[in-house]
Amino acid sequence: MTPVYFRIKDLVSEYQKQYPNTTYEEIAPKIKVRELNETFRAMIRPGAKDESVRNMVFVPIPESVEKAKECSRNYKLGEMILTK
Repeated sequence: MTPVYFRIKDLVSEYQKQYPNTTYEEIAPKIKVRELNETFRAMIRPGAKDESVRNMVFVPIPESVEKAKECSRNYKLGEMILTK
C-alpha cells in the first residue's frame, strides 16, 4: 500500500503519530511528488503499464472528512461530488 497525501503537513502528522519518539527528519521517507491528473489518467487508462499507481491509497485531508460528515446529504467517504 502506498499512501498518497495531498499536503505535506498531513504526512508529517501521520509520521509523528506512528513514531512519537523520533523526529520527522530521522525517519522521513522518500517523498515523491506527482501530478494528480496524470495519476488519475494512469489509473484509468486501459492496458496501462504504470505499476506505481496499482497500490495507491488516497488519504483525505482531515478537515475535508469533517466537512463531509457535517454535510446534510449522506455522501460516501471518497465520493466525488460534481456541480455545474
